[in-house]
Amino acid sequence: MTQGIELAGESKAAGREALVNQWASEGRVFLSGTPAVGTPETMSAAGTAFTLTAPSIRYTVPSGKLVVPIHAAVSGTRVITKDDLFGVIVSETDTYSSGGEACKAARNALVQGSAAQVRGVGVTNLLHSDTAIVEAALVNYITLKVIKHEGVAGEVDAPWEPEYNILKGDPMVYLVGPAAFLVFAVQETTAMEALFTLSWAELEIGDFTA
Repeated sequence: MTQGIELAGESKAAGREALVNQWASEGRVFLSGTPAVGTPETMSAAGTAFTLTAPSIRYTVPSGKLVVPIHAAVSGTRVITKDDLFGVIVSETDTYSSGGEACKAARNALVQGSAAQVRGVGVTNLLHSDTAIVEAALVNYITLKVIKHEGVAGEVDAPWEPEYNILKGDPMVYLVGPAAFLVFAVQETTAMEALFTLSWAELEIGDFTA
């Protein structure tokens, strides 16, 4: 896993939005999310802190693959006076051990109707935690984002829609496999039920220079 790879050629100077648009037009961007439209899934077990070995959503970047996470968003409901946590973490190795249920099958962002996808998806173990996910200990992990909503007396239930998004200023990383991308959504007293969406770009290592 690295943050120090540089784009070869003219793309090096391009902004993030231009890069993502370019990747999408080349069929390198993939989308996934909640398996059934409008049906929430159970996130990580309830608590007041992250358990790094129990993510809510995750995928593996296999050896030899290069992935740029673009966004990860969850949509649930805050509970009166209770705390909510959201975090995105990447690990320098594939830490997947067991558990999890399949997310919606990843689809290419270059939509061609009934035609075959321009490129097949490369990430593996694309899972959510309706059945608990178990990870091994994370290795040289990097925290990309953490949000905490602290419940206060007198507030009302309201949507809780945290997001990691490189197009909104969040840290951008290049994951050279093996690596793991992990999303955590934790509610204080009961496990959160949430909808979610993900997107990422799958690039060619040969397009980059060290």
